[in-house]
Amino acid sequence: MTSINETRLPGVGIRFDFVTRDGTGVVLINHHSGRSELLLCSPDDPDACHEVLRLTREDARALAEILGQSQVTEEVTSMRLSMQGLAIDWLPVDRGATCAHCTLHDIEHQDEEAATIVAVIRGESTIAAPPSSFVLVPGDVAVVVGTPRGVEALATLLRGS
Repeated sequence: MTSINETRLPGVGIRFDFVTRDGTGVVLINHHSGRSELLLCSPDDPDACHEVLRLTREDARALAEILGQSQVTEEVTSMRLSMQGLAIDWLPVDRGATCAHCTLHDIEHQDEEAATIVAVIRGESTIAAPPSSFVLVPGDVAVVVGTPRGVEALATLLRGS
């Protein structure tokens, strides 16, 4: 999970920031007045912000609602499963993935960690419990269940990075 830093800004509000996988800094400043600013900062210079989005309280609530829907569902599912030593994730199959165009059997046997692809979302369709002969293609989203290590190992294979 991405590390989020929280900094109190006396007289202003609270600053939250994190760095995306590609190195872009994302900063959210929640002002005491209720307005917010969302800033995107350069990977080369974290103090150089190239995009600033100013949000009213209502705008921020709408954005939080949109972003929070999947986050709440994932957190509840993750908490329930992690208590039992399991993890679940929805992993996109990237174009550069070495396992693109491979069967589930071949993919799941490339690594010794414990994880299984239990469903595949392809376009508007969900294929639940696909057979081991099912072939993943770029653009598919694999629903993976297993140990946290196993899920991460499959994520690496599906990312292709």
